[in-house]
Amino acid sequence: MGDVKPVATFEELAKAIKHAPPPTPDDVSITWDGRAIDTKEKLFAWLKEVEANEKAGITYEELRKRPEANWRQVNWDWDPVANPRA
Repeated sequence: MGDVKPVATFEELAKAIKHAPPPTPDDVSITWDGRAIDTKEKLFAWLKEVEANEKAGITYEELRKRPEANWRQVNWDWDPVANPRA
């Protein structure tokens, strides 16, 4: 892993991970609202959300003000693999 260099383009990323093994059930990204991004379809849906927010001019600060962004309500003991929400 010491040889890993940052990539600048999607093509470079695709080439860098072409032969990587598939993710394990616990090797997935979890969004701030608890959704597991564990399939290509979920990733594309999330990216469309991000793009729509950007086009609408919605800032990170505005997203943090939404009720579902209340970090005090996060269950830090929740196991997304054993009990997925998405």
